[in-house]
Amino acid sequence: MQSFRIVTPQIGEPFTIGRKPDNSLVLDNPMVSRYHAVLEFNDRHWILKNLTQNSVTQVNGNDVESAELEDGDTIQIGPMQLRATLKRGHLQLLLMESVERDLVQTKSLNSAWESLDSLHMDIPEGTSARLHAGKAEISFKDKIVNTQGKSTRLIQLEEGRMIRLPGCTMSYVQGELTCKNLPLGFDVEIENLDVFAGKKQLLSGIDFKLHAGEILAIIGRSGQGKSTLLRLLQGKHKSGNDSFVSIGKLDYRNEEIRKHIAFLEQDPELRRDLTVKETLLDGARVGMSKIDFKRNATGRLEKFGELFGLSARLDNPIRTLSGGECRRVALAKELMGNPGLIVLDEPLSGLDPYNSKILCTHLKQLAFLGHTIILTTHSYEALEIADKVLVLHQGKQAFYGTPKEAYRYFDSEDPETILTNLNDDTASNWQTILQNRVGPVRSTSALEALVPSFFPKTKLSPVFLYKIAITARQWFRDKGKFLTLLLQPLIIGFLFSQIFSDATSLWIVAFAIILSANWLSLSLSIREIVQEKEILQAEFRKGVPILPTILAKAILPTTVAFIQTFIVFTFVGFRTHIWPSPLPLLAVILLMVLPPVAVGLAVSSLSKNAGQANAMLPLLIIPQVALAGALVPLDQMQAIGRILSTIIWSRYNQASLLNLLLERKDAIENTILALGITLCFYIVVAIKLNWSKKAK
Repeated sequence: MQSFRIVTPQIGEPFTIGRKPDNSLVLDNPMVSRYHAVLEFNDRHWILKNLTQNSVTQVNGNDVESAELEDGDTIQIGPMQLRATLKRGHLQLLLMESVERDLVQTKSLNSAWESLDSLHMDIPEGTSARLHAGKAEISFKDKIVNTQGKSTRLIQLEEGRMIRLPGCTMSYVQGELTCKNLPLGFDVEIENLDVFAGKKQLLSGIDFKLHAGEILAIIGRSGQGKSTLLRLLQGKHKSGNDSFVSIGKLDYRNEEIRKHIAFLEQDPELRRDLTVKETLLDGARVGMSKIDFKRNATGRLEKFGELFGLSARLDNPIRTLSGGECRRVALAKELMGNPGLIVLDEPLSGLDPYNSKILCTHLKQLAFLGHTIILTTHSYEALEIADKVLVLHQGKQAFYGTPKEAYRYFDSEDPETILTNLNDDTASNWQTILQNRVGPVRSTSALEALVPSFFPKTKLSPVFLYKIAITARQWFRDKGKFLTLLLQPLIIGFLFSQIFSDATSLWIVAFAIILSANWLSLSLSIREIVQEKEILQAEFRKGVPILPTILAKAILPTTVAFIQTFIVFTFVGFRTHIWPSPLPLLAVILLMVLPPVAVGLAVSSLSKNAGQANAMLPLLIIPQVALAGALVPLDQMQAIGRILSTIIWSRYNQASLLNLLLERKDAIENTILALGITLCFYIVVAIKLNWSKKAK
């Protein structure tokens, strides 16, 4: 995993850069002079002065003896690159700790296994290689997986063959294994992209190639296809049969490549009752391996906190942050896992000019670190930082190129004017230009796609207990929700104690308690998944196991509803003097809350939003009232009613509780059927969540 350093020169003190240990910034590279350059703050400006005659000192690709730095400048010190960020006179320097991105290392192989760790490449730790039967054998400490999901620890390379890993390529020629570093980001290639929603065509004939580490800004009027293209990359739309979409030389639907893509909506979904620190560590748990998380999560959190200006806000709850801060937190959370591609939908929408500039600066820094970025925008600031611009009009490509080329092509220097001047002829004119160009977009990619790709098999930290803990934090930090959890059983129990007496029918007593258990269980679980649907989909896409997550999501609603129902029963028992044996009573109460919690989670997974889930509550409660057999005996119902009652869990709960209150032996079928209904709905949840993480 590539890393970086952030260095902050102090105002009033000369900041020297060089190879000698007494420099302010030491760059241990033979092509860096002993005292290479110095930074000084004069008259509210930072000045870079060259101190060497033997090596390269450049700003934005130009040789300099002295230069005034501006926000976003790239400084070249020998082979090392730094990126300058200026905020109100304060300077930060961003330095890749492994900046020689085209670094190539070659190792001669023999029959004995030799470690490759000494090459200092982006190779999985513990990798070794040897020469065997005329082939290079490469052994990995941990399993790696291919694009079909098959895992292995050993790869054989024949003469002239190559494999691709996320951080490098490895090739074998004449007894030598050659490793070459790759950029962190992914190339994105799209050719002849068509997207349909039913019979309606949303996008037609989109063609472009974006190189790793570049920023693409997609512009166009509302409803012209910008969000459709992003949703395609998310896997929410399906491309046409003749379309070609690749990310990192792989089909965009490949499960392994999708683990390394970050998608951020216009208003990114965050768990609002967690702190910034907890949110970033949450991102690290789903993006970093278990070992990497233990070793490096805290260090990466501190670096991203500093990079995004969040260091002073780490202990603040997300709900206290501004919109701009929330977007920076969402970006930092995703970056904890080092994604190769970052996709953002209108990231600058609703931000004031100051926060827009800050976010644009961060996006440029991320591109400098190697991340590939695709964003939709109407903002001039975003076009300023973009390497490429894609203009869409009525679902067709109206331009693709650099921002300067766009302004020249549209004879404008204003993004708003570009959008105003778009018309039906724009896209057709651009298509004519494309047809006159030589060579298809796919030609290079088709050759490179022959190189087998492998990914380290990421073993994530255990999620079951962690998910329970993180859900509990959200529940009990929400003071309104916590107070409601306390008051609900007390109020319901008190009301029952005022209307029931020794003379009350046990049928009615049992039914009232069961109805309370249903209401309490459903109200606790019915929003549990839908309220963080986007977060969970992203986690599942990155490899978080679904079943432990579902069980963890069920534990807290089940436990709280169990306690609440027991409290209600205590009030009723006090008034009616009904006190069954404790263990059978607890078992029956548990059977009362298990099915509605499972049903609530199923509805939550199927709902589009929390409002839709809430609207389902009456439709779930009313059948329990009508078909449980308490209001109307089962033998007096119509035939259809009796059939429907067999799939109503309250029917079996009613029978079990009534048998307990009457001190009769309960039929085992009541327990089995209630648990069977519970299991069926958990299967529905698992299928739905597994389906939702896959690309169409």
